[in-house]
Amino acid sequence: MNINNLRAFYKTVYYKSISSSAKELYLSQPAISQQIKALEKDLKTTLLKRSNRGVIPTPAGELVYHYAERILNLYDNMIQDLQCCENDRINRLTISCCPTIGQYALPCALHEFKKKNKNITLHVEHNFSNEVIHHIKEGGTDIGFIEGCYSDENINCIPLGEFKMHFVASGNWELKNLPKNKLFYYNFFIIHKNCASRKIIEETLLEYGIDINKLKIEMESPSIESIKSSIAAGHGLSILPYISIKKELYTKTLTIVEVDNIEFNYTYSLIYDKKIHKKIKSDFIDFFKNSGKTFFC
Repeated sequence: MNINNLRAFYKTVYYKSISSSAKELYLSQPAISQQIKALEKDLKTTLLKRSNRGVIPTPAGELVYHYAERILNLYDNMIQDLQCCENDRINRLTISCCPTIGQYALPCALHEFKKKNKNITLHVEHNFSNEVIHHIKEGGTDIGFIEGCYSDENINCIPLGEFKMHFVASGNWELKNLPKNKLFYYNFFIIHKNCASRKIIEETLLEYGIDINKLKIEMESPSIESIKSSIAAGHGLSILPYISIKKELYTKTLTIVEVDNIEFNYTYSLIYDKKIHKKIKSDFIDFFKNSGKTFFC
């Protein structure tokens, strides 16, 4: 099976369009069609059919599409590692992390790891925790950082400890203590439902008899920076991870508001595919097991 034929098919299904696939791969539409036909011949099955929505996969095509994502991720990683090897840079590490840890905690730890391992290349992406898990399972990423923990027969999970979230308001907010029944009077700027920490918030509030859907939610956003800007401007309250607001607490741009001793506790974890062995990956895991968390920003 030709890897380029598989890529042409994958991109065509991804975009539901031969023309879009051709544009990304810098090929003509007839060339893309020819590659897909060659793949169908190799696999002895029909993979695509045309519809008024463009091209769509057959049931066999759906199956091949999902395998293709994994195969292409592994192939591309292999090629990049080979290129690093040829340039005497064998140590390339791909990291996918949830936004909170990726933006506010991990940079300092990565800097410390780089100081001790100078001859490496780090590639870091920010994704929601469920996407991080997907990337690890598909083999496209070496190391993942997620909220909570996930493990199965192929994935190892190393908890990095317990962290906290707090009710937060602008620095000049006068009411530093609130009874929980007063929460319903204020606008809230809340982390989006796609973020794993949102589930922690909802479950914790429910334990204290507060239905999040009954709060005056002004905005939901995956961007903590956007939420912090709204809160700092005095538009309402939020619930944010402590590691994301340390600087603003120091500068008194934001302040923590205590609400009937409600505490939001959660964990971060490092995950990786235990079947894929790579020395730099093992070194990175050992670094975090021994001292990585102490270098969080």
